[in-house]
Parts: sequence; structure tokens; C-alpha cells
Amino acid sequence: MFYDVEETKKIIELNYSMRNKYPHLFIDRDPDDDGIKAIRDVTELIPLPGLTPEGHKLLFFRLGDKDPKKMNSIEECKTFFMLADCRFTDLDLEEPTLRKVKESQETADAETGTKTENEIEDESLDDNIIANGEVQICDIDGYTLSHMARISFTILRMYMNFLQEAYPVRLRAMHIINCPPFLNKMIAIVRPFVRDEVYKMIHFHTEGIESLFEHVPRDLLPNEYGGKAGTVFELKQKWTEELSIKRSYLMDPKHWKTEQSQNSRRWYWF
Repeated sequence: MFYDVEETKKIIELNYSMRNKYPHLFIDRDPDDDGIKAIRDVTELIPLPGLTPEGHKLLFFRLGDKDPKKMNSIEECKTFFMLADCRFTDLDLEEPTLRKVKESQETADAETGTKTENEIEDESLDDNIIANGEVQICDIDGYTLSHMARISFTILRMYMNFLQEAYPVRLRAMHIINCPPFLNKMIAIVRPFVRDEVYKMIHFHTEGIESLFEHVPRDLLPNEYGGKAGTVFELKQKWTEELSIKRSYLMDPKHWKTEQSQNSRRWYWF
């Protein structure tokens, strides 16, 4: 919220109000539940390591199993928010990269002689090592109108409201790759749930994925897409293990439940 305390209070209140209004999605959850395990085989949702030159985190999504009968909007939504909550407990830069950034920063500051040792220590928490936004990449290869027909519009509305109003991330862009010929029909289904300012952030790559590399460094992508981040399987395994490690945290209601009196009535329409 760019250091605006009052706006920060509002987004925290809205975040928890929505969580408590939909406990079956945000509170009553278990990363080791059979339904969650099954949906992880259907969808591959992976935070990618590192930051772009602009300081953005990358979130990658694609279908792992293209059978529309295996889709489940509720389990998909629960999986996304568990992954997000788990991810927010980790550093935006992994330790080896973080050390390099600190060393480079300290060397530059020492050469200029403009900062004291204490100031260099404080610098370790500045915006140079904290993501200032998120870019989402969605590979919709294999999506059909049968997949779209199985979407729960109740869940979609709630998901988009949370993502656009209460998700503690600055969404910078969304890139849709491997678009099908019936893309316009897919857009028509989800467009009513997307705010105009968010829709303007969406880029549809209809002529292959080469145009994606104009916005996202190729090296940060999974190996299957010409990158060096690791295979989709390896990245998925890492986050599957992370969810299991943080299982007690994700399931402990003391982190997520609020008293009913704490939930502001002004957010009730969500």
C-alpha cells in the first residue's frame, strides 16, 4: 500500500472479513487432504524463483491433466490461497540470491562512502530485496469450452473480488499464452468479473510465446519454456513439500479466524 497506514488497515480488515465469510475456502483446509492432492495433479500452480529486473515475482499456471471432468473450482481456489499464504512466509529472494544482492549493495555503498555500517544493515530490508509486484503467467493450452462450463460462477466471483480487492500483492500484469481459437468466448465468460483497470493489465499472446519474452526474462521461466528455473515437476515438488511443512500453520484457526464483532459491516456485500 506504498506505506499508507490507513489503506493498509483497510486491506487487512477486508482480507480477514472475506476469509471469515468463506471459511470453507480459507479456514477449513488441509494441504494433505485427498481432494487437494487430486487437484494438484490437475492444475500446476507454481511460484517461480527470483525477481524480474523490475522487482516482480512470477506466478505460473497451467493444466497438468486436461480432462475437464477432473476440475473442481472449490479445491482449485483453496489450493491457490493456501499456496499464497504459504508463500508470504518466505523471502521474495532465495538465500543465495539474497546474499549476492546484499554484497553488491554493500560494495556500492562502501565505495561511495555515503552510508554508515548501521545504515547498510538497515538496507537489507529495503525495496531492493522485496518484490514490488507480481506478474502471473497462465498457459491455457488444453483449455476447452467444456472446462469453462465446469467453472462455478459463485466461486469465480468471490475469487476475483478477493484477488482484486484484498489480495496483499500489487498485480502488475497477467500474460495468457497458448490461446485457443475460441479465446473471445472464454473472455466473454470471465470479463464481467474483472475490473477495467485489471483487464488492461492482461496480455493475450496469440502468436506463440516469443512475445512473452519481451515482458518476462526467459531465464526465469521453467525449462519447458526455454528458461532455467527448473522443470515444472521439480518446481511443483518444491512447493508441494513447502505446503506440507507449513501444514499446521495453514490449518491453525488462530491465524485466520476473527471474532464476528471484528468484521466490519461495510464489507458484508463481498
